Amino acid sequence: MAIKSKARHDLTLRSIKREISAGRDVAYWLDRMYVHLDSGLLTEDDIAEVEALAQAYYDALDAEAKADQELKENVKIGA
Repeated sequence: MAIKSKARHDLTLRSIKREISAGRDVAYWLDRMYVHLDSGLLTEDDIAEVEALAQAYYDALDAEAKADQELKENVKIGA
């Protein structure tokens, strides 16, 4: 059973947010976040906050991939 303390909650949430913001193994940290939700350490509000960070990370990846694809298509047209 998880120890429910304000300090542990804050450290866990801060660590998860830092890892996701840095783009390090986002899927793993999302999974860990849900484990902590199930154990009662994190709340629904915490989950919403972290999911927003993860969504921004994945949106940025999608935008980068789309820009790369458009660049490749433009190079093909110009060649």
